[in-house]
Amino acid sequence: MKNLFIFLLTFCISLAAQAQPAGFAPIKDQAAFKQKFALASGRILSIESDFSQVKNLSMLKDKINSKGKFYYQKANKVRIEYTKPFQYLMVLNNNSMMVKDEQKTSNYNTRSNKVMQSINNIMLDCMRGTVYQNKEFNTVVYESPREILLQLTPATSVMKKLFARIEVYLDKNDFNVLRLNMIENGGDNSLMTFTNRIMNKTLNDALFLTR
Repeated sequence: MKNLFIFLLTFCISLAAQAQPAGFAPIKDQAAFKQKFALASGRILSIESDFSQVKNLSMLKDKINSKGKFYYQKANKVRIEYTKPFQYLMVLNNNSMMVKDEQKTSNYNTRSNKVMQSINNIMLDCMRGTVYQNKEFNTVVYESPREILLQLTPATSVMKKLFARIEVYLDKNDFNVLRLNMIENGGDNSLMTFTNRIMNKTLNDALFLTR
């Protein structure tokens, strides 16, 4: 369950660091940022993007590199598809979730599972720009000349068991996610980078089928 949760959190927001990150300063006008972030997110009807992931594990000397595709369709449809070096698929459509690996396919109803419900809420808050309303995290915002860094600290026991923090880097011009760094309590982390974004393209409904 923990590995699945890490996988799903790939396209959300970030957890807060204990110290100010290098190259960033506290954002000067947080209220203005919240408004702009919400407005920019509201204009997003769909996203298609490539992503690459580098995972660092303390027990392994070599890093684990993978690639895939990400899709989002307003207001509550997400597809995360790993293509290299292995096949792994997650589809979220309203309250239905489907996870498929090379061996099996699993289906979930997020309303009947607290962890799955948290996953659902976090992912959608990220896309809708409503992360500040999520009570499971405390959010701190930093800025550099070119980027916004959202740092969220777990505020519930469930989240605290899973993560130390998550860091999400946004493009300062359009508030799209550039990178996502997920840091676990043991020090392992997964850094995802998003490229080749296509915004507001008409996506095939078949991408989001969960059955």
